Amino acid sequence: MQTKPDPHSRAPRILIPLVVVLIVLVIGASSWFLLNKQQAQSGQTGTTHTAVPTQNSGEVSPLLFGTNLGLFNGNDQVLRSEPTRAALQQMHPRIMRMPVRQELTEAVEVQAAQTIKALGAVPLVVLHSVSGANVVAADTSIIKAMNGVFGKSVVYYEFGNEDDWAGVSATTYTKAWNQVIPQMKQVALNGQFVGPVNYQYNGDFLRAFLQQAQPRPDEISWHEYTCSYKWPADQCIANIDNWNKHISDSRAAMQATIGTELPVMITEWNYAPDAAYNDGKNNNSAFMTTWTNKALQTLANNRIFASMQYSCTNTAIPLVDNDNKITFQGAVFEQLYVKMILHGKVPAPTPATPTVSLNGVQNFSFEDGSADGWSGRSSGVSAVQNSTAFAFAGKHALQVTLTNISAGNYPYIAVDLASQTSYPGAGKTVTAYAYLPAGSLPFTAKLFVVGSDYHWYSNDAVQLKPGTWNPLTYTLSATMSGVPKQIGIQFDTSASGPASGKIYVDAVGWQ
Repeated sequence: MQTKPDPHSRAPRILIPLVVVLIVLVIGASSWFLLNKQQAQSGQTGTTHTAVPTQNSGEVSPLLFGTNLGLFNGNDQVLRSEPTRAALQQMHPRIMRMPVRQELTEAVEVQAAQTIKALGAVPLVVLHSVSGANVVAADTSIIKAMNGVFGKSVVYYEFGNEDDWAGVSATTYTKAWNQVIPQMKQVALNGQFVGPVNYQYNGDFLRAFLQQAQPRPDEISWHEYTCSYKWPADQCIANIDNWNKHISDSRAAMQATIGTELPVMITEWNYAPDAAYNDGKNNNSAFMTTWTNKALQTLANNRIFASMQYSCTNTAIPLVDNDNKITFQGAVFEQLYVKMILHGKVPAPTPATPTVSLNGVQNFSFEDGSADGWSGRSSGVSAVQNSTAFAFAGKHALQVTLTNISAGNYPYIAVDLASQTSYPGAGKTVTAYAYLPAGSLPFTAKLFVVGSDYHWYSNDAVQLKPGTWNPLTYTLSATMSGVPKQIGIQFDTSASGPASGKIYVDAVGWQ
């Protein structure tokens, strides 16, 4: 996770005798790791693969129940607090992701690795990638240190962390992978190497990476969050449904590019990357219970190989709070581990081609082949037309062509609501999705509503991330009166000179 505002939460603690904990750990993990051990001893040379469940089989991987160490400094709660470690062990995290930060000493990183080992979890270590000096030397040093802690047991290594959030292209990332990973494979005693670690699912980035990565990754990974903490709770819950589409698309991308499916890791997940302490969600038992249940059930339905909640401590949505008590999210995590892994009560797999569930009513789907009344309302918008080039759901979207706009021009598109059969009322949240193709110049967008008083109402503009669908939202005031006049989307650019490009809009609706 990049430096976005902290995610995370709180909940009742359930005490289990130590003997039961030990029995649970042995039963839950022994068969999984025995497979790994047998494979490592099977006479194969070089890196061996961890036994993985068959894609979309009836088996749920124990590694679905993983978490991240915060490890922002050497005073991390997990490292210094025995009660925290006891609470974590009660929840049975089977895999733990460990960041490698330049400001941390190797001694602290080794202590963190030893803690992961003592908790009986599998390690996933985040390596340096395209940023920082002497990447090869730094990664070699940390892998040698992990060899010293874990020996020939499997260690997962992620190459970087959300480099695309910092603007790194798939080409640049893959070039660094091809330069560094072959050398790291020679150093690791039993390493599995994972990429491309996108901050959110990006099909274009993944396909470009898979086409050029040498060697091929052992697993693929990205991060999943569903909303900002400022968004309505129902929207945060509903947007979990998008994970089905992301996972299905990733498997289709793998089949199309490399002819097989690699195991999928969601190495960070939670409701919001910008969660704040006591934000009305992490301190709300009903929300956290509902959201976490649906999130883990969705990952299990899709037979994800491994996933890691962000994060176990030291953030706004932890599994264990500052008083060493299991949070609302931690309690659900523990209960579902017992249900799915120990008792074998697993949900049915998600079909290979799941239906996309949109956030609320899709008032403008553009599936009829028309622009549905939308048009350009200012200079700079040279064309507005229906297109099948990209679509958030279905096969059609609205293509907006911007020509020679400069920063501060603010061209926009809009639709008049007087001719529509419905309109968003007071307290409703309006949502649209905007897509900027990979390789485009930088553009921003914001959704606005023109009220019956002819005033514009909107949130701040959103920097559009290329190659993915960006949600745009605005929630009308609960005291707003009258029928809104228009809904629209305003654009801008941060390019140094006149900018031209195409932006796609889809699934405009409200609830």
